[in-house]
Amino acid sequence: MYEWFNILASRYNTTIDNVLSIALNRYGIIMDNCSDNRIRFNLRFNDSERENYFAVCVNTYAESPFSIKENTLYLEDIAIGKVLNIEKDTCTATYFRNNKKAITLNSNSRSKCFGCKFCGTYCLTEDDNYDFSTVDNVKQYFNILLQENNITSMRDIDSITICTGCFNSENDLIKHIYILNDAFSSMQFKGRLNYIGSQLRTFDKIKEIKKKVNNFGLYLTIEKFLDREKFMKSEKSSLTLEKAKELLTYCSSIGIATTFLYILGLEDLKTIEKYFEYFKDSVNKFPIIQVFQDYTEYQENYRHQEAKDVEYYLKARKIVDSIYEGTSLKPQTWESFRGLYTLDKISILSYSFIPFLLIR
Repeated sequence: MYEWFNILASRYNTTIDNVLSIALNRYGIIMDNCSDNRIRFNLRFNDSERENYFAVCVNTYAESPFSIKENTLYLEDIAIGKVLNIEKDTCTATYFRNNKKAITLNSNSRSKCFGCKFCGTYCLTEDDNYDFSTVDNVKQYFNILLQENNITSMRDIDSITICTGCFNSENDLIKHIYILNDAFSSMQFKGRLNYIGSQLRTFDKIKEIKKKVNNFGLYLTIEKFLDREKFMKSEKSSLTLEKAKELLTYCSSIGIATTFLYILGLEDLKTIEKYFEYFKDSVNKFPIIQVFQDYTEYQENYRHQEAKDVEYYLKARKIVDSIYEGTSLKPQTWESFRGLYTLDKISILSYSFIPFLLIR
């Protein structure tokens, strides 16, 4: 298989490390004496000084060619890299990306959000019951976060992204955004506040957010183009592709940073080409594309037959690249730990958490 991956790297003008990264996300790993179904770690491929960060599923795809033994990653019987800082993956409240310049905030208990067939974060942990319902609680949490990570102030943070479970209503979501914005503004945060989700849909309310939040981003969780109602909870699937395009176009027109998230592996390449082209002129930021992972053994049944082979993901990347060729939009590799593009170097300390008892 290593020889095949080398052939693919040459065929698609990329590196063997990039092909291995895609394959690792697609297949997950086999690991003895591991009770967790998902782990995080830094990986240094052979003959490379760079460490890439991964969050992959463990023992959920029995045919995976990857395994970890004594902190060495193997592809079948070939040692391909060293694994560092293994830890359980969770959906707890906060972690860093981009060398601690970007914060991903789970402020609405993803562990209590379930219903999308391709997801699995809800089964990772329940230790994400933080109380972010007041400005004071938010400030307390982030003051501790900065202190524990040796960050001088919120002025050092470029972006904060709300990546969270669904709210009871659009109004509840907007109220939450305003609480966070008030707290961060009082802490001298000057970066962009992003929302990942699909519950923010009313143009007038979005326009009001644009007035109140100095720098706002809306990243729609489209995730799948066809048969959405069969795979996604109603809070997401009720957003039609036509409405999604209208939302993205409107947000772009009023200066909101906007794009969409897509899970690659659930649909055929023709569908991908059709709908990435459909959304191309509606976004002002490169789409965030994530390789579909099996959080459970059964989820492999949701993977499209074409997507069983690693070459599918390289073909998909070629399609997307050709669509965005000639534009100024480029992938930000640090935005996805299971993306199609080689990751930038990420510090071993990229992730940081606060014990939930502090402000529960």
